[in-house]
Amino acid sequence: MDYFAEIPAIRAQYAARGWAVLKRALPIELADATLYQMQKELGGDWDSYKGDYIKTFLTDKKAFECYSYDYTPMATLQYGLTPFVSAAVGKDLLPSHAYFRVYRKGDVCHIHSDAPNCEHALSLTLGYADDFLWSFNISEKYFDADEKRPAESVRPDETLKFYDLPLSVGDAVLYNGINYLHGRTTPNPNRWAAHIFFHWVDRNGRHARHAFDGRARDLVRRAAFVFPDEDKPEKINPNRAPMAESRGR
Repeated sequence: MDYFAEIPAIRAQYAARGWAVLKRALPIELADATLYQMQKELGGDWDSYKGDYIKTFLTDKKAFECYSYDYTPMATLQYGLTPFVSAAVGKDLLPSHAYFRVYRKGDVCHIHSDAPNCEHALSLTLGYADDFLWSFNISEKYFDADEKRPAESVRPDETLKFYDLPLSVGDAVLYNGINYLHGRTTPNPNRWAAHIFFHWVDRNGRHARHAFDGRARDLVRRAAFVFPDEDKPEKINPNRAPMAESRGR
């Protein structure tokens, strides 16, 4: 799919209804490779997992979770996605943060709205244990979140309508998480389901202070490399040595 050709349609859909589905936002090979690398480095079970294993208000069960600034490759992936997502929403965005979660079978993501540091969001499906699609739900109704959160604005006698968006591995949904209620209300049909939630803010908008989750002073810095004297010996990563030898370095 030529996403650059699709940007005007994606932008129009996002502006009109607060969301747009991006089919194959990551080719399936890249989704598989990303999730495998995360499992390999973060761990794939309770004993080995280096992130969080917790239950929050969003879930009914404990889940494997990880915050992007605790796992640099996830933050780097978000940096790489930023120009495209900026074009898709028509705003000059800066990343806030990203969050990785692996849901167990039968769990849900309760309907909620996001905090101001999640002005523009992308939910990316990385993998399903059993290949059953699990839908993302988002409200048809737009809520003015300036005075109170959307969940607090729902009248007791009001029945909300939600879009049901099935997502395959590699698919993503771009959405406005502040002004629309969203979640996953159908229990996860897989033994596990893995997703990353990326969040951005408008560089020139009212939530700009949340860029880099308020850590810009620590994260956005100039690098500084220092070369040794020329007589220092070469150093080659042992994992790359066979390749370096075969290619004559």
